Amino acid sequence: MGIDVNTRAIFTVAKKEFMDNVRNKWILALTIIFIILTLVISFAHGRGELTGAEITVLGLLSISTLLVPIIAIMLGYASISGEAETGSLSVVMAHPIRRVEVLLGKYIGLGAVLSTSIILGFGIAGILIMTGDASDVAGYLVFIGLTILLGLVYLSLSICFSAILKRRVTSLGAGIGLFFWAMIIGSVIMAIFWATGGDLMDLGTTGMPDWMWSSMMILSPSDMYQTATMLGFGLRELAVVGFEISVPDYITLGKLLVIFATWILAPFFVAYYFFKKRDI
Repeated sequence: MGIDVNTRAIFTVAKKEFMDNVRNKWILALTIIFIILTLVISFAHGRGELTGAEITVLGLLSISTLLVPIIAIMLGYASISGEAETGSLSVVMAHPIRRVEVLLGKYIGLGAVLSTSIILGFGIAGILIMTGDASDVAGYLVFIGLTILLGLVYLSLSICFSAILKRRVTSLGAGIGLFFWAMIIGSVIMAIFWATGGDLMDLGTTGMPDWMWSSMMILSPSDMYQTATMLGFGLRELAVVGFEISVPDYITLGKLLVIFATWILAPFFVAYYFFKKRDI
């Protein structure tokens, strides 16, 4: 990919994508649901049913792991294939603009919509649950940043599918498949552990073997995100519903950020490769 790009053209495309999608009724509805659910979790914290910012974040993790990928997929699945079908992409490409600038503009604009949804949802919750403890504030800000990174991963993958596939409906199908894969990959790894002679009951006491941790961190952005959030609060051991989670020392927040960057950049470069060859 060349480095000589027109930043003004990128900004123009990004602005158009942001303005078009920020008014999208589905994205707006998902964002409202996102905000309501985070407020419910925050209210439960305020009633004493949850204690500490770390515990509140555990509740928010279940929301973000579910809703953030859905919002990202809804934003990205039609970004290339949908506009190619309607003919609007050919109108854009008729202007003196390079394809890399179009792709960067779309990604930045859609990423801004996604980030706005996350900041609104978790920002409101954060105002309600923060106690002024510096470690809680720092950990919560890391959590918001990691949630944005999770969304950018799924946005990059969704745009990649949209660049590879010719039709909007197949891009959406690929996005849905991606979402369900993310939901079951942890169970698949558990099944492999059990099928190879592992005892699932031992996981609660001895913890997961290293190969399971490595597989989940590399293959599952959602599990990687949850682990990174724990580390963001300085936690390496956590008991959840009687199940003891102990993060190995070789897994660090810095290494997870590198994996996040790989998950974002690799699909983007693949998307550019196919977009560059696409007949519009």
